[in-house]
Amino acid sequence: MIGNLSDVIVVGSGTSAVHSVWSLVEAGFRVTMLDVGNEDAGYARLIPSRPFSEIRRTDRQQHRYFLGDDFEGIQLGPVGVGPQIVPPRQFVFRDVDKLTPIVSPGFTALETLALGGLGGVWGAVCFPFRDNELIKCALAPEEMHPHYSTIARRIGVAACTDDLQPVSGSLEAVLPPLEIDSNAEIILLRYRRQRKAFQRAGIFMGRPFMAVLTEPLNGRLAQPYHDMDFWSNTGGNVYRPDLTVRELQRYANFSYLRPYLCESFHEDHAGKVVVCVTSLEDSKKETFVTRRLILAAGALGTARIVLRSLNKYDVPVPIMCNTHTYVPCVLFPSLGKQQKDRCHSLAQVTMIYDPTGDCEHLVQAQLYSYRSLLLFRLLKESPLSYRESLRIMRDLMPSVVIWVIQHEDYQSPDKCCVLRRARDSEKDLLEISYKPSKEMLQRQQKHEKAMIRYMRKLGCWPLKLVRPGHGSSVHYAGQFPITREDKPLTTEPSGRLRGTQSVYLADGATLAYLPAKGPTFTLMANADRIGKQVLHSILNG
Repeated sequence: MIGNLSDVIVVGSGTSAVHSVWSLVEAGFRVTMLDVGNEDAGYARLIPSRPFSEIRRTDRQQHRYFLGDDFEGIQLGPVGVGPQIVPPRQFVFRDVDKLTPIVSPGFTALETLALGGLGGVWGAVCFPFRDNELIKCALAPEEMHPHYSTIARRIGVAACTDDLQPVSGSLEAVLPPLEIDSNAEIILLRYRRQRKAFQRAGIFMGRPFMAVLTEPLNGRLAQPYHDMDFWSNTGGNVYRPDLTVRELQRYANFSYLRPYLCESFHEDHAGKVVVCVTSLEDSKKETFVTRRLILAAGALGTARIVLRSLNKYDVPVPIMCNTHTYVPCVLFPSLGKQQKDRCHSLAQVTMIYDPTGDCEHLVQAQLYSYRSLLLFRLLKESPLSYRESLRIMRDLMPSVVIWVIQHEDYQSPDKCCVLRRARDSEKDLLEISYKPSKEMLQRQQKHEKAMIRYMRKLGCWPLKLVRPGHGSSVHYAGQFPITREDKPLTTEPSGRLRGTQSVYLADGATLAYLPAKGPTFTLMANADRIGKQVLHSILNG
């Protein structure tokens, strides 16, 4: 069955997908979003809009969403993707093993089939890429700057000017900064007292740019400081892409269709793109036809669709992913001190390390206080017995902070993914091999050692280093990088996939480099840029 002709079809509903079609919908073109669209099965409605400390004292149902009805919130194995994937958020990874199988020894590869994509669990830190980082990504800084501002106005970004500006860059159209918690206040005060020594060593600190409202915006409410941000999103104060899907659904020319799993595409002789999908309601194959196709199914999902559509089985394409390390610490200056109850759970402070003094190889770390992620997650990391650990950790927990260090990543021949053809009724298998060089690992450990030395000067005493494994940051990129060279399996600067006439890529699959910072904000800005390129191609086609 062939569906009605759309001007544009976009595959996916994550941060890249929703912003790639915003300008097209506003211009009046018929846009169809195809998505599996899994949502939370019911935990969200159980969580009261009250502060964490009050919920812990009063809510008799709290075990349901803190631990999960099936105790799925209790992870007994080693730390993997992250402690923020709590029961109310685990729907983000539902059905992926069955519908989009991956084999990736030594690499934690995760996809999502959820409404909002991985934007449903991102940490909302949104530093723009510096100009030199954009150039390494094959993105033109002068083109990207206005799109950063557009996205900042659209989603709401809280930020301030501080010591990070020389190494983080600046951004127009921002909201006042978020309040920081008691631990962050202590750390920033100690940094300011030692600022010159830190900066001589290449260490800069300040508050992160956050996609969190400090003032109401378009029906969304400001951050309530309930310290429940890992569990709920009161009033939509933290930006999640499902909020934009709801906004787009107000337009009569926008259709959100689910549950559809996109399998492949091909271009017909009339210049149209035929999109082949499976309806997950009845397992039937269907097709939709469009003038332009935008793929924004996440870097791994887009890789699978493109390789299958171009019949490029067994052909390796690049993959990149930010390596990250958790450094749980006890902040000794805060021991025994009263903590503010009014706080948020997201990143409080950012540390950026410039080891080469030229901003070419920055390393970035975010600071989180631990309280609302609950004590039981720490107990299994303790070398002591549970009874002793419980007594000690209960007193220490208000002073426990976690630094998350992130490193840059480049393309290399030893980091690739390959699509393997399915056998019989099985699904095609995406195979990932990720083997960073010995020199790269040694350089990362050297940089971590330097940063930890200065964390100690701030009063943060590390308990241990937790390396959750390659891939666990879920920042995947690079399969079809943007380049001006006419090479197969690459993307033109406009976002058009080479070898096609009307297929555009709008997610991380197009990046040629990953700086040591979350890419989500840049992906949104680039998606907005590509959406306008698609709009231009239709108007002039």
